[in-house]
Formats: sequence, structure tokens, C-alpha cells
Amino acid sequence: MPCVGIVANPGKPILRDLIPWLLRLLEAKGLHAVVDPRLAEYVEKERDACRLAVTETDAVSGVDWVIAIGGDGTLLKTARMIGASGIPILGVNTGTLGFMMQTTPDELVVALDHVLRGAYFLDGRMALLAQLVRPGPPEERSQIFAALNDIVIDKGAVCRVVELGITVNGEYVNTVLADGLIVSTPTGSTAYSLSAGGPIVTPSLEAIILSPICPHTLSNRSMVISSHDRLAIDIQADHPDLMLTVDGQESLTAHAGDRIEIRRAPYTVQLIRYASRSFYDVLRTKLKWGER
Repeated sequence: MPCVGIVANPGKPILRDLIPWLLRLLEAKGLHAVVDPRLAEYVEKERDACRLAVTETDAVSGVDWVIAIGGDGTLLKTARMIGASGIPILGVNTGTLGFMMQTTPDELVVALDHVLRGAYFLDGRMALLAQLVRPGPPEERSQIFAALNDIVIDKGAVCRVVELGITVNGEYVNTVLADGLIVSTPTGSTAYSLSAGGPIVTPSLEAIILSPICPHTLSNRSMVISSHDRLAIDIQADHPDLMLTVDGQESLTAHAGDRIEIRRAPYTVQLIRYASRSFYDVLRTKLKWGER
């Protein structure tokens, strides 16, 4: 029996009715569901139609595909949970913008029909890997973090300029004086990077975007480099509240002398698409282009 993982933002009121309905729908179509444990209160009456996962990661382990319900933040978290396994994700938007989400609760019946008939395609999105390296022994390296959207070095609450040295493939490029720096994938180019003045990059283009946050020098502007480049960012001046944040959800404190090494992940995140709606259709709709 095909197995579907269900991950959702438990704070959404719509889930109280949506989750039981979805479980009954999946059962009627011969699908077994593994449910995010944070959704336990919504599945009490449908326990025969699903298995409640022990951990959040368990909800996306060994399944054929995953339904992520919420906004883009939910999809970003799901993508990190899945990691390199390549399990496809169907995004169901219950948020506001939902740039990465494919469908809505009202269209779920149609979406499931497309998936079960094989009338869909997989949209592979590049991801980034980041590691914080401190001077000293190898154990001073942090764990490796994966990002589908962006990796941000930010000054936090203290209004003091951040001094960041940028190196590409071992060659020094520039020292950025700014409130921070956003390193983005093409998928993340319509997120924080866009707010900082970065370019909109079609997701099919493999590239890494560097966007300074409020640069203190007019010549410091966004830069697009190859996805095959290996990027290093050196923190050159101490700051009391400097943070390294991954997809806006995971963070580490950084200090002077630290180096952040960033490279393309050796895998892509697979998003389920079933409609002919293009990236440019999404831009026009979400950014309200062409409206007067």
C-alpha cells in the first residue's frame, strides 16, 4: 500500500477539519498515512486510517511522498527533514504568499487525482549546505545545515555594522560592511533576498545569490555566482549579537574569527507539480504584477 507522510503547521485552525477529512480521503484511495506527531489532537477519531509518527522525522521516513500543509515555512522545514532522500513533497498552502506551494485545500482532491494517475512532474530545486568553522581543532566545526531558501548572517538586535570577508573558490573577492548578508538559492530569491534588493532568479537556473543587507558602501551590491563555486564568509570584526540563520528557522551564534563555508548540496529537493502554471504566473499572482 502506498504510504504518504503528512506534515503541517499545528497552529493553523483549518487543520481541525482538514486533517480528518484528508485522512478519510487518503484511505478511500487506498493510501496509508503517517502523521506528524504534533497533529495528534486532530487524528483521534481517525486512528484506523493512519499511524501517528513517534517523531517529526519519522513522519517523512520510509514514505513514498509527503504532503506539507501550511505556508512556505512548513515546506522549508519539511525539505530539511527529508534531506538527501529525494522524497517528493506536495505543498498545500494555508498561509499567505506560498510561493513554493502547489495547491490549496480546496484543490486537494484534484491534486491527489493527478498524483495517483502519475499526471505530474517533479520540480528539482537546488539546496545549499552551510557549516560554521571556528579556529582550533576539527571538533569546533558545527553540524552541517541544509537550506532550500537562504543562509543569513545578521547583526541581530544590536545596531552595529558587520564586517564580512567574502572568498570564492579560495580567492578573496570583497569585504562587505553591512547589517548582514543573505546567501540565497534561486528558490529563495523571492524571499528575504528580494526584500534586500536582490534579483529574482528563475528556479531552473543553478546559481547562488549574495545580497548585502543595508550595505554601508554604495558599491556593495548583490552578486550572482555559479552553483559550483565554493563560498567562504569570514567574520572579521567582533559583534555581540551576530547570528547565522538557516531558512529563518535554525540559528547559531557567530563570532569574530569564525568562517562560514557554503556550497551547493549534492541533491535537489523534489516538489510535486501537476499544473502547467509557470514560475512567471506565480510571480504575477503573488506580487500582483500588472495590476493597476
